[in-house]
Amino acid sequence: MTFKKLGRIVCAAALSGLVVAAPVFAGCSTSHPEAKITVEFAGETYVLEYKLYRNMYPQTVQHFIELADNDFYDDTIIHNYQSDKWYGGGYDYNTDEERGYTASFEDGTESMLDYLEAQSKEYEYAVLADPEAGKITPSVYRDFIDGDLSQPLTTLIGEFSNNQHKIENGALTASYGCLRMFYTAKDVDGKRVYLDKQGSEKGVMGDYKYNSATSLFSIQVNSSTSSDSSYCIFAVLQNSDVLDALKDAVSEASSDVGSTNFSKEVSLYVDNFDEFVGAQVNEVNYKLTATPIIIRTVEITKY
Repeated sequence: MTFKKLGRIVCAAALSGLVVAAPVFAGCSTSHPEAKITVEFAGETYVLEYKLYRNMYPQTVQHFIELADNDFYDDTIIHNYQSDKWYGGGYDYNTDEERGYTASFEDGTESMLDYLEAQSKEYEYAVLADPEAGKITPSVYRDFIDGDLSQPLTTLIGEFSNNQHKIENGALTASYGCLRMFYTAKDVDGKRVYLDKQGSEKGVMGDYKYNSATSLFSIQVNSSTSSDSSYCIFAVLQNSDVLDALKDAVSEASSDVGSTNFSKEVSLYVDNFDEFVGAQVNEVNYKLTATPIIIRTVEITKY
């Protein structure tokens, strides 16, 4: 058994009896894993360093680490560029001269739509998160039969207050550069699922809309410090100067071509492999940049 795997097992054992009250695990060095997200923009790289809060959001952090360890986020794009958050984790970056990102952006909205549909990672995620693959730890289940959770789903439990996840002291609030796990709004009112929640008895129920995240996450790029009761903030940026530099480069590029030419909005269907939504049902709008913001790697540097 490798040291890396042993460390995770030891920490999982320490956290298995979690009572969510911002505890301090003096004997577990992995309460705060660390990650580096390397972003490329206009030929320059920017390495964002993060502290992950496993002590308060253990299942979200584990999910993010498992995706990173499977190289899921490598060579993906920021697919929804907003003034307060940049959203990633859903689409690959492609450099093909005819059908790649740049060529598609220049060809117009329809070509960009084709690009996103071709580079979507929804199917790849569904395959990776299939419980039989053993790559991603299940936390959401369709049923609870005779005291056992049954039929695991590929989505992630929501560790935030609107989904019964309470932090008594020290809960993370929005901060510059922080990471949130993200899920799209879905018309699934009344749909309930069973949760394998750390620190709780089996069979806890929750609304599916709050437990439907997959691989999407956002990077906050404004200075708001508000709390967030509906999305899990699970990591804090450690080197804000690097994000400052990246934002300045993006702003300069936007100024050079003009804001109307720098971004393009695309409407498309998502959640096409969601078990409770179905294909060609959930439509969203994304804003993409003329020069791609590329997530080259997500690396876990401390477990």
